[in-house]
Amino acid sequence: MGKYSTYNNKNYPVNIRNDKFRLKSKEHESGFKELIDLGGIIHSDIFIKEVTLDEIDLLFELKYKIIYKGKEYDPFSTGELVINSGELTLFSSDYEDYESNGFIKVEQFVFKKQVSIDEIDALVEVIEPVLEFNKFPKERKVVPSNQIEMYFRQF
Repeated sequence: MGKYSTYNNKNYPVNIRNDKFRLKSKEHESGFKELIDLGGIIHSDIFIKEVTLDEIDLLFELKYKIIYKGKEYDPFSTGELVINSGELTLFSSDYEDYESNGFIKVEQFVFKKQVSIDEIDALVEVIEPVLEFNKFPKERKVVPSNQIEMYFRQF
């Protein structure tokens, strides 16, 4: 989850600071330079490129929902953690989940449940345009549970 931009028909994680848009890539691409951190250390596995808002095709926030037993839930985390453990933690504020779906009460109106990827119905990718792009419609893509691991490996 986080902010991404579409630049030259490819999606990149983006960091926005002082009206500068810093794209990040794991591959060396044209115009991208090795990241040099604040300590002066060169990271040869992270490449960055600063672009203007005019150069970006879309700026969006990437969010996820999990469909479990036909109902949509928010996940605690996604990505590499899920691939490594094979499990997800789901959150709910619905007391019925506590009573009938095996959720554990964390605090008032907050319930959670650990489930394996095999137990969920699907992952829903939600692309929500931000800033000047917020006039674009929200997009939802459903990823079946048997394709989730492959989906996260592409990042």
